[in-house]
Amino acid sequence: MKKITLLIWNRMTRSQIFNLKILISVAFITSICFTACFLVFNNTSHKQTNILDSRSALSFEPVPKLSQNNDNYSHYELSVIMDEVNSFVEGNLTVNFYNNDLINLSQIPFHLYLSGMKYQTRPGVIEIINITDKDNPSLALDFEVFSDQQIMWVNLTNDLEPENYAEFIIKFNATLPDGPYDRANSHGADILNARIYKFTGFYPIACVYDNEDGWNIDPYLHVGDPFYFDMAYYDFYIEVPDAMLLAVSGALQDKEHLGSTIRYHYNTSYPVREVTFSASRYFQVESKLVNGVNVSIFYLFKSSSIWSSNGLKYAEQALLLFNETFGKYPYYSLNLVEEYTEYGGMEYPTQVYCTEAIDGWGGDLSYRLWWFELIVVHEISHQWWYNLIGNDEVDIGFLDEGFAEWSTGYYGESYYGSWEYFQTLDYSYHQLAPYIERVRMYYHNELLQSKINQSTYEFISSNTDYYFASYRKAPLILEKLRQTIGHLNFIEGVRLYFETWKFKHATLKDLQDIFEFVNKSSLAWFFLPWYNNPYLPAYRFSNNYDYNADNGTLSLTIRDVSEPANKYPYSQQVPLEIYNTNNQKFYSELMWINSTTTIRIELSQIPKIARLSYNNYVLVQLDNPSKLYLDLILTNIGTTILGFELGILTLSSIMSMGLIIYLTRRKLRVAIK
Repeated sequence: MKKITLLIWNRMTRSQIFNLKILISVAFITSICFTACFLVFNNTSHKQTNILDSRSALSFEPVPKLSQNNDNYSHYELSVIMDEVNSFVEGNLTVNFYNNDLINLSQIPFHLYLSGMKYQTRPGVIEIINITDKDNPSLALDFEVFSDQQIMWVNLTNDLEPENYAEFIIKFNATLPDGPYDRANSHGADILNARIYKFTGFYPIACVYDNEDGWNIDPYLHVGDPFYFDMAYYDFYIEVPDAMLLAVSGALQDKEHLGSTIRYHYNTSYPVREVTFSASRYFQVESKLVNGVNVSIFYLFKSSSIWSSNGLKYAEQALLLFNETFGKYPYYSLNLVEEYTEYGGMEYPTQVYCTEAIDGWGGDLSYRLWWFELIVVHEISHQWWYNLIGNDEVDIGFLDEGFAEWSTGYYGESYYGSWEYFQTLDYSYHQLAPYIERVRMYYHNELLQSKINQSTYEFISSNTDYYFASYRKAPLILEKLRQTIGHLNFIEGVRLYFETWKFKHATLKDLQDIFEFVNKSSLAWFFLPWYNNPYLPAYRFSNNYDYNADNGTLSLTIRDVSEPANKYPYSQQVPLEIYNTNNQKFYSELMWINSTTTIRIELSQIPKIARLSYNNYVLVQLDNPSKLYLDLILTNIGTTILGFELGILTLSSIMSMGLIIYLTRRKLRVAIK
């Protein structure tokens, strides 16, 4: 065949050879032009809009109200006599109830929490003896107790109009549950000098009426904190055996010796949401005056290695930092008290508790002190986030717990250099992971959603982990907000939130309004998805990318594959990095990724890898805590001629050569004939 071809080629005239060369050249040029037209059309028709920031400014800016009328509160006089042998108190609660709602009230419900608490052999109970009119003690008020709901309804003799008071006296007895389990109990052996009586939720506490729920009559719940109380002034009288040491909400006003007993009088000076006291013959007490606040710690001798000196130090450091950062702590006393319980600690106005169980948590002393400091700081921060600013703990309990955890992290940052200090313990017998890692890996590890903005009942019904959402994810979202709007704006917002809402109840929307006021723009794009979506974003690169070598333009599309399962689209800044053919990073910029986002960038080198870097507080779903990036390998880039991709050029050339071979064979057949 080769000989025949050469023979025919040699028999062709010069004119025929010239014409064949012209035909080949025209075919090749035509194929190149066709390819160029195709590429131009393809780039134009598939170009997407560059979405960098879809946020819009608010048309409404809230003007916070900074005044507070201290007279519009209920007043309570609580008087109890303690029976040490039976873990029991006889009590009288003189109620001066202020109607701060715009409706007439014919009934007032009260919580009777003790009977809902855990116990070992003796259940807790609040027994109502009678209720009488304050001015006319012979006039009894009707009441009805619903033990299964731990609620008592008091029927008023006359409707209580808005901005008026109703006065009556509740006579009751309260017995503490036994066992080292719940918020109230009596536990510990006298023979070991370790018995403590802890009285919390031990008296009738008025329910809150609001526009969302009406009367909030939720029972004692074992998920989260079920507490939602209005502020009130308290005068608190306690009669105990004379050898008993007391830790009490409020500052001591006076005491009266009554033979074998002493009657103490405490006053909170400013309104609080509830009061508590703890009694023991074996308390060790240390006190220090810190900026006008009498800071005291109460602990058992067996716990001295942890509590002595350290408790005062941690409490003082927390008080000073939070006073400076959030706003002034207005009360004259702050107590830190050892307790028996199955959890770490518990917050009450002017008095917080920390578990004695730290002694049995293993590890060396530094490990136990690490835990002790964490609990102390967390509970003290609740003086700002729960007492001074109240929340509906059943509906939005994540709000104060999120702030308390964020504040604990801020304490770690201020004194130890890292906001994650209390989340990164690394002992051979106990290892913790940072907030950011736990949240990113949560879905992979648990296969559960983690929506934050839910009520306690919704957490239970949706099988969502209340603890994770409130104590891990919620503080991380606050920290992400700080990273997003800047430290100064964030702290200014926190201070304004405190000054605006102290002594009141605040909601998540109130918090959002404050930060929008400080930020001077809407933050709905932040608050709606991060608090209401069940899943974190999960980014993926689309394979429909374009690179134009003529002008160095790279177009990339990023999708959030979790978007169909969420209600609101996410927006956050993510570092985009580009690597060249030598795997060297030559481009790095923060990019706003808003839902599905197309980004067009001009590059100085030929790209090989596009990478989303999940550093700092970029929140995404991960399945590997060590792989903090998402890569896209850019294929068919780097071998280009005049802006044409090699694959398309090769295909065009093959088509052209096929045409040339076909035409050449036709010429040959003609020549043979």
